[in-house]
Amino acid sequence: MKRFLALSLFFLSTATYAATYNLQVLGSLSANGDSRAEALNDNGLVVGQSYNSSTGEQESVYWDGGGAQALGVGGTARGVNNGGTIVGETKVLDTFPSNSYAYSYTVSGGIAMLGTLGGPGSAAYDINEAGTIVGYSFPTGGNLLESQAFIYESGVMTSLGTVSNPLGYSRAHSINASGEIVGRASADLFTNSEKHMTYWDAAGTLNNYDSVSGNYSTALQINNNGLIVGNGRTASTGNNQIAMTWDQTGALLATLGTLGGASSKASAVNDDGTIVGYAEDASGASLATVSYDGINLVDLNTLVDLTGTGFTSLDEALDINASGQIVGYGTFADGSKGAFLITAVPVPAAVWLFGSALAGLGWMRRKSHA
Repeated sequence: MKRFLALSLFFLSTATYAATYNLQVLGSLSANGDSRAEALNDNGLVVGQSYNSSTGEQESVYWDGGGAQALGVGGTARGVNNGGTIVGETKVLDTFPSNSYAYSYTVSGGIAMLGTLGGPGSAAYDINEAGTIVGYSFPTGGNLLESQAFIYESGVMTSLGTVSNPLGYSRAHSINASGEIVGRASADLFTNSEKHMTYWDAAGTLNNYDSVSGNYSTALQINNNGLIVGNGRTASTGNNQIAMTWDQTGALLATLGTLGGASSKASAVNDDGTIVGYAEDASGASLATVSYDGINLVDLNTLVDLTGTGFTSLDEALDINASGQIVGYGTFADGSKGAFLITAVPVPAAVWLFGSALAGLGWMRRKSHA
């Protein structure tokens, strides 16, 4: 009996991390309208974009346990902190002149435009718990090829600079609780320089950038332990980009590979080190992924039952919070795109105890008949 109990406890302990995964379709502002979840906070507030058929535009939205809620501005919401402050851009910025502007939003205060560095546009990508916002903007006299990373504090937008040229190129994508910032930058002018993963310390000093992974890399998020994730090229991948991780010195830690295809991306990482993103399979299809060990990729489609959801596939995971909730977007049967939220639900201990007891009993019986 003691041996049976010990075996039961062994099976229980090895099943500690087992879970089922629930998927929620987040919906859009219009019937059959495309939507995309970009980020979420630790309270489960999700932000992103949705198509609004009445305006004919993609609009910034949030989901808070219900349907998509419009923020009252176009573009997309890209970041949200645990206090509920949302940041984003009023439309896709990758056109010039852009006339797109970085904003912040609170339920109580509504939209606040953050301005620019003197040029015609800006975009906010992330906000930490202290309310510090990062993104990029065009400086005075600058154009799309000369955007600069910014930090926004106490109502003031300040350039984080470039590597070596005042009219160089940089973008800030993420800021952690300590104020460390990551993104990408060119070593010189955009047109004659490679772009690399870039790290700014908590003082806003551009300290390190990755110049060894190939001719392109970009950091998309940094967690509170200093682990940086993103994607880039290597000598073996050619023009294809694959998921990568770095430390604060700019040293490449790992490349995460693919699911049999040519490319992948690490979009986000929580403080437990769980990484989410996407990878291509052998057919070239994009599949949402999760990595629990920072090396191996798991197809999220194999962990979630899509039956009855309308999704034919989950295409990309874009963020993960402290409790392991994951957001992103997938493809519906009609070809439209929809936002999703995945929540891991631990199996009750009693169920595992019962299951492990049965497993232990079966093992003992097999031993007794051996």
